[in-house]
Amino acid sequence: MGYVFVKPGMSPAEIVKAVRELPGVAFVSVGMRDAGQSDFKNRLRIYDLKTLAPYYNEMGLFSAECHGGARWHVGIMNRRESPFEEIAILRELMPNVLLQTLIRETNMWGYRPYPKNIIEYVVERVDIDVWRCFSFLNDVRNMRTVAEVVMKRGKLFEPAISYTVAPWFDTKYYLKVVDEIVALCGGVDEIILCIKDMAGVGTVKSVSELISAIKDKYPEIVINYHRHITDGLALPVLIAAVKAGAKLIDVQEDTLCRFYGHSPILAVEAALRDEGIPVNLNRKLAELVVEKVREWIRDYEWAESPFKGFDHMVTKHKMPGGAFPSSFEQAEKGGFLHLMPYILKVMSLYNQIVKYFDVTPGSQITWVTCSGIVNRYYKEFGEEGVKRVINLLEKFVEEKKQDFSLMSPEEQEELLQLFRTAPGDFKNLILGHYGRLPVGWPDEWVYKSAFGDVWQEKIKERKDESPLESIPDEDLNALRKQLEEEIGRPATEEEFILYLMHPKDAIDFIKFREKYGASPLVLPTKVWREGLKKPGDKVDFELDGKPYAIELVSIGAESDGMIHVVLKINNKTRVFEVATPRAKKVEVKKATKPNEIGAPISGTVWRIGNPKRGALKVGDIVHKGEEIANLESMKMENPIVAPFDAQIVEICVKLNQMVEEGQLLFVLKPLEEKD
Repeated sequence: MGYVFVKPGMSPAEIVKAVRELPGVAFVSVGMRDAGQSDFKNRLRIYDLKTLAPYYNEMGLFSAECHGGARWHVGIMNRRESPFEEIAILRELMPNVLLQTLIRETNMWGYRPYPKNIIEYVVERVDIDVWRCFSFLNDVRNMRTVAEVVMKRGKLFEPAISYTVAPWFDTKYYLKVVDEIVALCGGVDEIILCIKDMAGVGTVKSVSELISAIKDKYPEIVINYHRHITDGLALPVLIAAVKAGAKLIDVQEDTLCRFYGHSPILAVEAALRDEGIPVNLNRKLAELVVEKVREWIRDYEWAESPFKGFDHMVTKHKMPGGAFPSSFEQAEKGGFLHLMPYILKVMSLYNQIVKYFDVTPGSQITWVTCSGIVNRYYKEFGEEGVKRVINLLEKFVEEKKQDFSLMSPEEQEELLQLFRTAPGDFKNLILGHYGRLPVGWPDEWVYKSAFGDVWQEKIKERKDESPLESIPDEDLNALRKQLEEEIGRPATEEEFILYLMHPKDAIDFIKFREKYGASPLVLPTKVWREGLKKPGDKVDFELDGKPYAIELVSIGAESDGMIHVVLKINNKTRVFEVATPRAKKVEVKKATKPNEIGAPISGTVWRIGNPKRGALKVGDIVHKGEEIANLESMKMENPIVAPFDAQIVEICVKLNQMVEEGQLLFVLKPLEEKD
């Protein structure tokens, strides 16, 4: 087999033994997953990525990370690809390669904790060889269900330490996390330990010290070091990690490298070889795969972050590589890209107040909370207002060392307004809904800021147990029925799993594919993104073994918001009617009266009701402060609560409906006005 030393079908113990016995190191290629997430907004299509598979098959990689993280969600939402399709394609094209996923413990491939029965159901049915699993809180209890199912299936479990550099996260702290992981997995013979340096802030000294300490305590443990390159210092740290005892290193194709992903495979191989460290890699094939990427990567220039260049300030704000492009995209769409430097500064101060790890969903909570603070100050007071809140936070964190009593009464009052409009997921975080925070709960003033007058009652609700113990199981049969009612037919197993992860986007995906078939899998990327622009433009492709040709004949003039497009499909002329943004739209009703509840932000209605009562209907009585709906926006939950005791007179939206800010959601009748 040449360089191939592990492959699908081997047991976890056999894989671990093979890595231990391997001279030097081997590589995990993240070119098919994390490279695209970190620098191209997860837009790299399987149409292009599959061209790398024949090279991967013989290169001698430990594994190919091709699945999981946010790629799953963006796949169905934007690329219109199913993660199950990707697995099937890659299984056929590179049978020698272990396929690897990234899973967020109880959050899985979504952004909220799922109940235990959903985790078990999904993990049992996804065909992946290596399961890298992390907790953004390093709450190892949250990994238990994933670990149990993966190891019971005979697949390789790769628990990951979320890693950063901070005074409160020292080597002693990380060794305690490793102890908990080893205890959870029953030893080190059937697992690989990943150190997940997602922002790329580890130094030669800190990483060497940590890996050496782990290897001293667990000499037989196999360590995979995962590090982003944003700070510009990745290469010497990777070499130090290997010298300290890491056996696996994450890399990507040189031609995929930008600023927020991983180190270039050819450069890392050359640097290690120069240090006298053997690398299990067919260099010639690696060079060919780097050239293959060059053939299509320019089709994705539009997806790159507008912030170019390495950024050593990542050691302060600690935004992880995977969050950079998506955050910039959200800022650009929201019209506040110019505020990004201020947001990053606020993040650097925020993460000293509420201490956890900025990796999904934590990174999204940080981003939405901090960008919300900056935007609120900018809207109310302009740029000077933003500078004022930064000065306030700098004084509180850096000068007063977070001693609330040392701030003036006016400054205290302003701090108490800081988190008043924070997203629901921030409030869930500090109430323990994701698990316990790594080094303790934030100070009381944070709760006063987030919850106002009811902060003491809210603290009493704070949970210390894992979500696995506190979230009740969901009725899978009822959920399947909901999906089948939406799509009007029986759902496949794969469609149901997509729905369990992302209900609204799964339905949109299913309906898109019913209408447009396998077009996302067969159309070249330039055509997929830009279409056929002028008469005579043509695209050729193959579908189910048959050749097809589509040619644009003409584009008619717009009339009442409609355009007629003439195409030749395999030399047969067809006419299509296309609606433009100017086509007649349904009027959106706005909430204008005190008893009308409007959407506080634009988003998706993913729940009508609340977890305690279930769904609400017209005629139900609701009480002041009770959640009556929940909007998802920028991957965060935003609860809508009743402003007073009332009866529901009208529900003006449907589940999974997109709504805009101010749109009418409910009409309520105060109880004192009841007949």
